[in-house]
Amino acid sequence: MRFRTVLPLLAAGVLGAPPAAPATGILAVRHWSAPDHTRIVIDLSEPVGYRHFELADPPRIAVDIPGASFAPAVRTLAIGDGLVKQVRFNVLAQSGVAQVVLDLETTTRYDVFALEKIAEKLDRIVIDVKRPTESIREVPAIREPRTIGPNQFGDFLIMIDPGHGGEDPGRRNPDGVKEKDLALIFSRDLAQAISQYSGYRAELTRTGDYFVSLRRRREIAEQKAAHLFVSVHFNAAPARSARGTEVFFVSMDGADTRATQELVRAENAADLVGGVPPRDHDTSDHLTKMLFDLRQHDSVERSQRLATAITDRVAATRGLPTRNVKQAGFAVLKSLFIPAVLVEVAFLTNPDDVRYVRSSQNRDRYVRALAAGIVDYCEDVEIPRLGWKIHTVDSGETLSKVAALYAMEVSALRGANALRTDELSVGQKLRVRPR
Repeated sequence: MRFRTVLPLLAAGVLGAPPAAPATGILAVRHWSAPDHTRIVIDLSEPVGYRHFELADPPRIAVDIPGASFAPAVRTLAIGDGLVKQVRFNVLAQSGVAQVVLDLETTTRYDVFALEKIAEKLDRIVIDVKRPTESIREVPAIREPRTIGPNQFGDFLIMIDPGHGGEDPGRRNPDGVKEKDLALIFSRDLAQAISQYSGYRAELTRTGDYFVSLRRRREIAEQKAAHLFVSVHFNAAPARSARGTEVFFVSMDGADTRATQELVRAENAADLVGGVPPRDHDTSDHLTKMLFDLRQHDSVERSQRLATAITDRVAATRGLPTRNVKQAGFAVLKSLFIPAVLVEVAFLTNPDDVRYVRSSQNRDRYVRALAAGIVDYCEDVEIPRLGWKIHTVDSGETLSKVAALYAMEVSALRGANALRTDELSVGQKLRVRPR
């Protein structure tokens, strides 16, 4: 049994009992199911002491909150995601304890921690139930990855990072449009657009409406050995006239304008809003080491070129203006040793921008421009860095003629470009070894 006190419970006075204090209200209980955990959030009217413990036969987790009462709307919450069956609510009359019980499919690890009010979030208790590692299912790749190196050429893996999620809604407009929802929609479409290019594939750091910490987003990219990282967000500003796309790459020295500083603070606060256990926060020593290591790499310069390539393509689309490429200290970008950018697609505080992003036709045009910018960058920067170049097929050229031009075996040329046949089309781009 474990005990955690957020505020001490008051003992009765010697000269008589004090007036009864109003009970802490348990206002709502919410949940999100992620691939590796299920999160239960208990919203409170004020901070309160609590304890939590495990029970067996059947497996369950109980959280006792002394001196609390449930709001009338709080009812049994069915989940059934293969990890948590349901959440039940008991009132222990003799002890005056409100009890939240999680019925589990099996005994497993879990975390319980309290979070203070921040932004629109109330004081709350968070329970993260961890999915057993062996049962976590990875989203299958669109095609099998192939090695990229001096002697081989495989798929570029682009990690798409939909901003916010779950407990962290991000920005929202007066009509209720949430940044987390739009970011996921655009990211899914962008992943599909990228994967239409031969030799490229994309995966997402989150595939549904659940919270992922900033550190975990970076870890996913590192574990997947991604070659590029693109974080998708939506902006907001006090002035309704502000609109358009902004693309950022990481800065070691902070933001250069007050508006950008405010944006960085809002995006970097995602962990505080979404809820991260205290032990998950990076220490200042660790952050200092990450920044020092990053200075030793050329990823900052490459990130700038990636941001520019994306901005150039988006600027060619109609209906959504682009703003200058900028640097800012976004935490989600800072420890990545690969080119990484953060795209603020549009302003949710601008009615024209909101109308634009709500259109499926505009969204398709926009994500195709983003994907084209990413491919432009890879062809101009990353492919030459690996000792390859791009050949554009001209009229009358065959696979054997192109292979002879670069002194390559036909089989090597076919393999480098994942070609299933020897047929070529005018304008087709091939990866070749320069002579």
